[in-house]
Amino acid sequence: MLQRFLFLFILLSSELLSAQIHISGRVCDKEGNPVPGANVYIDKTYDGASTDTNGAFNFKSNTSGEQTLVVSCIGFITSKLSKNVKDMQNLQIRLKESINTLNAVVITAGTFSAGDNSKLTALKTMDVLTTAGAAGNYIAAFNSLPGTSTLGESGELYIRGGNSRESQTFIDGLKVFNPYSSTANNIPSRGRYSPNLFKGMTFSTGGYSAEYGQALSGILLLDTEDIPVEEKTDISIMSVGASVGKVIKEDRDALSLNTSYTNLTPYYKLNPSRYEWEKSPESLSGEAVYRHQFEKGLFKFYTGYGYTNYQLLQKNIDYPEKINYKTHELDLYINSTYKGTLSEKWVLTTGASFATNDNKEKVDAKKLKTKENNGQLKFKLKYIPSESINLSMGAEYFFTATETRISLKDPLWKQNENLNNQLAAAFSESNIYFSKNTVLTAGVRAEFNDYNNQIQLAPRLSIAQKISQYSQVSFAWGEFYQLPENSTLIEQKKLKEEKSQQYLFNYQYNKNSRLLRTELYYKKYSNLIKYEQTDKYTSANYNNGGYGYAKGIDILWKDDKSIKNMEYWISYSYLDTERNYEDYPELAEINFSNKHNLSVVGKYWISALRSQVGFSYKFASGRAYNDPNETEFMGKRTKHYSNLSLNWAFLISQQTIFYCSATNVLGQNAIFNYEYSREPNSAGQFERQAINPSTKHFFFAGLFITLSKNKKKNQLENL
Repeated sequence: MLQRFLFLFILLSSELLSAQIHISGRVCDKEGNPVPGANVYIDKTYDGASTDTNGAFNFKSNTSGEQTLVVSCIGFITSKLSKNVKDMQNLQIRLKESINTLNAVVITAGTFSAGDNSKLTALKTMDVLTTAGAAGNYIAAFNSLPGTSTLGESGELYIRGGNSRESQTFIDGLKVFNPYSSTANNIPSRGRYSPNLFKGMTFSTGGYSAEYGQALSGILLLDTEDIPVEEKTDISIMSVGASVGKVIKEDRDALSLNTSYTNLTPYYKLNPSRYEWEKSPESLSGEAVYRHQFEKGLFKFYTGYGYTNYQLLQKNIDYPEKINYKTHELDLYINSTYKGTLSEKWVLTTGASFATNDNKEKVDAKKLKTKENNGQLKFKLKYIPSESINLSMGAEYFFTATETRISLKDPLWKQNENLNNQLAAAFSESNIYFSKNTVLTAGVRAEFNDYNNQIQLAPRLSIAQKISQYSQVSFAWGEFYQLPENSTLIEQKKLKEEKSQQYLFNYQYNKNSRLLRTELYYKKYSNLIKYEQTDKYTSANYNNGGYGYAKGIDILWKDDKSIKNMEYWISYSYLDTERNYEDYPELAEINFSNKHNLSVVGKYWISALRSQVGFSYKFASGRAYNDPNETEFMGKRTKHYSNLSLNWAFLISQQTIFYCSATNVLGQNAIFNYEYSREPNSAGQFERQAINPSTKHFFFAGLFITLSKNKKKNQLENL
């Protein structure tokens, strides 16, 4: 009996062994080089092996009939081969490089990324919060990057020879219609929104995607956080006010709230202003972001509000008495977005926004009331047929309705000005990865507005090529259009859109937390608005006869590695720009640009003192201005501007930080610009007055407290 069982066992074993199939072959890349360490296996089984140093593999399988052989390796696209296992001998398998790898090429021309998830990040999110002199203002932080001009009396973004109106801000892909806080004449404004709510910020100085329009110079993209990791509460007690933020999180839902109150009355008592404030600037602002995670998508609802009021007396060169300015502004912005997958190859993004701004001003006896409503609808589809190709297409609709009322009590006089405008746009853009070293982006944007019933086509093209493991070059070209500002549209009907053509060439080197970025650019302006100045405050005969150019070079060096516990960056810009526009009699330099801009920003962590100290130094060459007492137009130049700012952050406990900063510690007497009288005096000379900062220094101090379950979170998490 035992002999029978033994005989059957041997018979079955021999049959099983004879049923095993030898599977063998070699795995190589597209150039024929071996790919060692690749995983090769029969799908849905444990039969497989790894390739050796020569790319060869050899293993046995008990399967039969048609099977699927899977070959996978990091950095390559997974390959699948279906055939009879009997034919799986001496296979020659070529793998294609995967595009979606960390070292794949990306378009960098004109683009700076700030965030911790970008492949090529110029700034981390915390860099925006901890730049000395920025005081948590993301606009001021981006003004430390190359491509921007220094206008101390503005505080807004001036990019490569363009004024601040030529740059637009977007939150989650939807336009922000009033991105800057209200402020008095010649006093810098701030970005309206808290950077704490954004996971990433992309600052484009040109050559941006066909998805975005109505910006001649650049765009700023702000992306709100997705579902947060945990709940927390942030409390800030500052020398200029206070704020509180709260994150509430459920399984698939999250709500982030933030509100702040600012009042400069106590501050100006300690650090007097050059201006006579009847009512120091006071503001109340807040934001809320709600998210819901669906099975295949994420819904976000964002709202931001702001209320500002102030009253001051300012000297005007044309009047013996000071002018009384009084302002009340209420701003509300709402947007909602949804992004989700429709299938394996289709992604849907859609959203809507509405903004209303109610501004009441009183200038001596004159009252101005402006009510502006704006809205946007957006729809975008992304099709991904393969790893190397994706296509985006979409459409959007904008509306603008403004009403301005101007009145005088004595004599009784009123004037109403209204503007209603609609704009529809469609865009299409494709990204083609020829390999992980070469990518091409081509797109076109079409816009139609009912102001002049014209259609504008704006083609865009970008290409990037890796030239080594750590460096690449990018080129971008595009056409960009923008309607004249609302006040001009009211004055003159049927004006064309202003236009710019941009050419950018970029080189970028990024290795071991060191970044070198150099970019050459040229911009050609056409259809710029020109008019005749009948007197200092009145103009007429608006037309599109203006033109101009801007060219230069931007350089950024950022190093987070060479010096232990030290991060720093150095940026330099050279800008050559001229325009013949507005009431200019000829092609000449513009007043809102500096030929040379230099920024040096550094942050150093001192472990023994539980502190981070930082500095930022800003230098800008003088700006051209026109002296009517001289024969040469725009022949004068202000003195250079420089500002050294310092800050200190002290970690009192893991969740409590004391932070303070000071600007202009070297005490430069800055002159931003000059204002001239509209009529000459008895000696035939036009008198002038300098435009100076409201205070020589700005000091800031605050206590920042975070309450969370893990007791490790703080508002400067890199400490």
